[in-house]
Amino acid sequence: MTELCNIHVLHIVSGDLWAGAEVQLFTLAKALHEQPATRVSVVILNHGMLEQKLKQAGIEVIVLDESKLNGFQILYQLIVLIRNLRPDVIHTHRNKENILGSIAARLSGNIPTLRTAHGASEHRPAWYQIPKRMVLFMDWFCGRYLQKSIIAVSEDLAGILAKDYPSDKINVIQNGIDEKQTGQSVDNEKIKSDHLKIGIIGRLVPVKRVDLFIRTAHKLLDERPELNPSFHIFGDGPLRDELEALNQQFATHAQIHFEGHSHSIHEQLESLDALLMTSDHEGLPMTLLEAMVLKTPVIAHAVGGIPLLLDNGSCGILVENHKPEGYVQAIIELTKEPLLGKKITDNASMRVSECYSAKQNANAYLQQYSNLMPA
Repeated sequence: MTELCNIHVLHIVSGDLWAGAEVQLFTLAKALHEQPATRVSVVILNHGMLEQKLKQAGIEVIVLDESKLNGFQILYQLIVLIRNLRPDVIHTHRNKENILGSIAARLSGNIPTLRTAHGASEHRPAWYQIPKRMVLFMDWFCGRYLQKSIIAVSEDLAGILAKDYPSDKINVIQNGIDEKQTGQSVDNEKIKSDHLKIGIIGRLVPVKRVDLFIRTAHKLLDERPELNPSFHIFGDGPLRDELEALNQQFATHAQIHFEGHSHSIHEQLESLDALLMTSDHEGLPMTLLEAMVLKTPVIAHAVGGIPLLLDNGSCGILVENHKPEGYVQAIIELTKEPLLGKKITDNASMRVSECYSAKQNANAYLQQYSNLMPA
């Protein structure tokens, strides 16, 4: 193993959202910042919560506001910035940042770059959407020919990426979480006999399948009204109007609540009797790690990195039948066995501490950075 040395890493990220990728970037940057031999700088293309949290943690932040600058202006300013900062490694996140960062790095002295793929591509643009297809092509080109390493957050995602990139470029580093920052569960009994509070957390986009969450709610309300369940959707996104219309169609608006974005998501997560994850695909979701720390029972689609994270079902209930019937059955199973929730959440909390700490994640990235630097 290469001996780690003093490293200056520059992250480039959009920062327009506060979602899983942004939470993981913040967790990694903070853990790296706490390492005595590491300097961390972050370029963000939008003002927002990520910028605020990084600054509060004492991390150097530069905003190149894409609402005021076009792509060529951002590229030029990145080149100037990189030449002034002289980082050892540049770490990019998501398509646009991958393109801008890798090109700027090549034009600024051929500084080694790597990217993290936080999840699989959510959709492919239609043939007539030429600009979007060009962005995907440039992202692929930069990953294949300009960047030195591609980090997948799960083995499953690594297999998907291997269809487009050389396998020797792909490395797996699972996400980590700062348990102190997340908080600790009071270890109370989650499942209540008189009321069941079930939630989903995420962007309202197709891959998250919030429509399936609503259909599951409708079916449970129809079949088991005595459970007195309520359903809570935390997050926002382009599908909100469509999902609210579906809620109205089912006449479940009194039981299904659109909570929007929450600044106290850990408190909301801990208040749930169960967290549902109905996504068509996931890498290694930060929300799931947070639920495990807070001892909130998880019911999740057995896809992507989730089965490994939940230790094949010992740390949560895995659903193979990706339909409302499958999720309803899992919810009923959780309510029928009072000790099941405590058993899986105790296992989950222990698993996170042993395998998914922020420090372990940061050390794995430091090794990657070190490997990319000239001998």
